[in-house]
Amino acid sequence: MLRHLLVFLFFLTSGVLVAEPLYPPLSVAASQRLRRQLWHTPASQRRVDLLLRLSEDLTANYMGLGTSLDSASSYGQEATQLSQALGYVRGQIRSQYALGNVALCLNQVPDGARLLAQGLARSRQLRDARLEADGWYYSVATYTSSAADIVRRIACLQRALALYQALGDEARTAFILKAIADQHLTQGQLGLAQQELLRVLPRYRRLGRSHYAYDLLNVVNDKAGNYREALRYGLAALESAQATGDTTFINLFYGRVAYLYLALNQPADAAHYCRLALARAQRAHDPSDVFGIAHTLATALISLKQPRQALALALTQTRVQPASGDGQISRWSLLATCYLANREYAAAERCELQLLSILEARKTEASISTRSRAYCFLGQVYLLTRRYAAARYYLSKATALRRHTSIAGQAATERLFFQLDSAQGYYLAGIAHLQRYQTLHDSLFNDHKSKQIASLLVQYDTRKKEQDVALLTKQSLVQQAHLRQRESQRNALLGGMALLALLLGLGYNRYRLKQRSTRLLEAKQAEIFAQNESLANLLLEKNGLLEEKEWMLKEIHHRVKNNLQIIGSLLRSQSVYLQDKVARAAVRESRNRVHSMALIHQKLYQSQHLAGVPMDAYIQEIVEHLLASFDCSPAIQTELAVAPVELDVALAVPVGLILNEAITNSLKYAFPATHAGHLFIGFDAPAPDHYRLTIRDDGVGFGRDFEPARCRTLGLNLIQGLSKQLGGHLQVQDVGGVVINLEFSQLDVVARG
Repeated sequence: MLRHLLVFLFFLTSGVLVAEPLYPPLSVAASQRLRRQLWHTPASQRRVDLLLRLSEDLTANYMGLGTSLDSASSYGQEATQLSQALGYVRGQIRSQYALGNVALCLNQVPDGARLLAQGLARSRQLRDARLEADGWYYSVATYTSSAADIVRRIACLQRALALYQALGDEARTAFILKAIADQHLTQGQLGLAQQELLRVLPRYRRLGRSHYAYDLLNVVNDKAGNYREALRYGLAALESAQATGDTTFINLFYGRVAYLYLALNQPADAAHYCRLALARAQRAHDPSDVFGIAHTLATALISLKQPRQALALALTQTRVQPASGDGQISRWSLLATCYLANREYAAAERCELQLLSILEARKTEASISTRSRAYCFLGQVYLLTRRYAAARYYLSKATALRRHTSIAGQAATERLFFQLDSAQGYYLAGIAHLQRYQTLHDSLFNDHKSKQIASLLVQYDTRKKEQDVALLTKQSLVQQAHLRQRESQRNALLGGMALLALLLGLGYNRYRLKQRSTRLLEAKQAEIFAQNESLANLLLEKNGLLEEKEWMLKEIHHRVKNNLQIIGSLLRSQSVYLQDKVARAAVRESRNRVHSMALIHQKLYQSQHLAGVPMDAYIQEIVEHLLASFDCSPAIQTELAVAPVELDVALAVPVGLILNEAITNSLKYAFPATHAGHLFIGFDAPAPDHYRLTIRDDGVGFGRDFEPARCRTLGLNLIQGLSKQLGGHLQVQDVGGVVINLEFSQLDVVARG
């Protein structure tokens, strides 16, 4: 159990951290082609662009795959000098970005942050939205993973997002949305990160890169403990990467799937995916990747009760694969794990000490968690070989780094301390470590599993103490038998006193433990009660705020309706003083438009639900008002076919104005003074969130020479403009009268907003 926990820690700390590049990476062939072009390209803006593209690609591959930086710095420096000589401002800004990212790769954070900030400031002066958006994204890497800096990271990403959206760059927009979800994942907001990733997933599918979104969904569900859901997304990432041919990070996807199969106790499946990844890593000659995958494969073999095969694999890879840098760390860790599984403690100790010497020589922040795991590993080895002083020394060093260690690592250290103290007879200290271990363990698993484990630990502890008492009793009896020949009565009395003292000590110890547990339980119950009261108060306050919000919304709609009615009354009063019939008709039409908008707010004010406008009652009132306004009710027969649909006010206002204009045009022009007619108005929802509006009359029509697309009348211009605002499809036809059809979708309006 402990060995598997340590392997899990290794997976988290030594695995490759992948980052999808902002711009797609170059293939090997494309990179070589650009290098050949560079040889034949003279000093020009074209040469600057080639230099920067090669530098950016090398840097992105280093950040994502851990490959060599190669000539990234020299390319960036040459691009800087050449762009300054040419006065090529965009090249100068991109050069600052390229050199800033190289500095970040070399852990020169102040220099990198300064170069990126300078490039960002110049891009804003140049008003180049794309360069500014790139600068905001690159600035994210200048911040740490602290809580305050993650907020700053998200702010930078949101500014980049706004610029990419304004540019209409769908690929970069999807990338930044996923990056924001990744930051929320780092914050621990797993639910929010999953919602954001599910929203961005359709965008990645359209771009043919859905495996990156699937992979992040895999990580989110893994951290949430939803292993089966995580496995589903991990397999989907593999399938998408293979289908699109984008296998840049496929070894990472294989590794995640293998780890999940291990978590689900299916080591045979884990071994299968490890072997696929290992074959690819060996072809790519990547020692760090080879040893990392081999470590996961060895863990699966150990779980399958095949430790000898795991060790053979490790020895084979060590002989075949040269290692340097991070590859050395993976190599020694792999060997140490396999030797420990085979109970070759001396070899395991030697390998782990080699690993520790490399980590301590580096002393970087990134290696602290791996050092903590190495200390814990050595503590376990020395505990198993009964070198208790050395075990305590290394476990103490691991405890000193607990701030940089995961909860699982802390729990493993506490359990080893418990075993060490028990072995040395420090029972009170051991109990304290056991309690801390259980507390940490409870934060990793659900309550049911925690209770089961705690029960097993207590049973184990009780049996061990009973066995110890029985052993001490037997030893006492043996001693009494030897001493009975000389001083039988005295020895019997001393033995009884010793036994009584032992029983009293155990009883007192149990009594103190029970008292402490009772106090802790009472404190916890008091805390839960206080939290329940706080939640109840918050719920009451929330309900009050909701009622106040609903009242205020109704009051707003009421006031808007009153204001619009005042405007209508002013227009009516103005029309009395107008002599010109055209002006009077224009004022009347404006009054009708105002009336149609006022009706919406009246409906919302009178309705019990503020979510939408009831279109059946609303359309009927508009029609009745217009017929009364034009005084043509007897001559013109109206037919309404309106479904009981509720529309949001943002959709109902333009729909009402379109109705007002269309019906007004029909009443004004379709039916001459002596001509009776029929007017049909229909509104329905043929599909969810999809709506259709139809206005049809059997009047005189437009005439042969009339073309709606070229018409410049106010009414038709308003209808066309409002239709575009709705994102709808408008058709105006003359077929035995005028027919106006408008179809629109609420989803299109939300997307345009």
